[in-house]
Amino acid sequence: MKPTINVRHGKLIEPFFNGYVSLNYPDFEFPSDEEVKNKVELFKNIWREKEEVFINFLHNTTGLEFKRNVIDCFIVSATPRDMSAPLIIRSRYTEEEFVGVMYHELIHILFSDNKAKELEGYKDKPKTTRNHIQLFSLLNEFYLDILKDEEGLERIRAKSDDEKNIEYKKAWEIVDGLDYKEVNRGY
Repeated sequence: MKPTINVRHGKLIEPFFNGYVSLNYPDFEFPSDEEVKNKVELFKNIWREKEEVFINFLHNTTGLEFKRNVIDCFIVSATPRDMSAPLIIRSRYTEEEFVGVMYHELIHILFSDNKAKELEGYKDKPKTTRNHIQLFSLLNEFYLDILKDEEGLERIRAKSDDEKNIEYKKAWEIVDGLDYKEVNRGY
């Protein structure tokens, strides 16, 4: 099933994140409501341009389908991390960053909806690493073969190069040694 992705301001859930961020990141400057609203509109528009190609790619490549008609994507002024359950993304991103995060989180949702099994042979790796091998394989194929956008893929990979994302970095290293198209056909 091809879901409708509703990009909207997560105004009701925002206070839960803002309190946490205020305590743990005291120097964080929160955007104004107007700035968040503007980002929501920007993100809605850019997603409309990208949605069909990406959703079709996921289905055609994996054979998996989303199990829901609607997926709400809540944009909030601050959160310590983006997430897929529920789908929550920070407003601070550029258009390209937002789209990359949306791709990432939607793959998590697709895998969760289908109870996708982990790739065999990596039980000794941390769970986060194992959860991202297939995800990064899909992003590799989408960016390189569909979008023909090596720079976009490098932007996404660069986010894994800091000390907070060691397990993501390990997953990318594993993906580099695999045939991503073969991985992506194994569902």
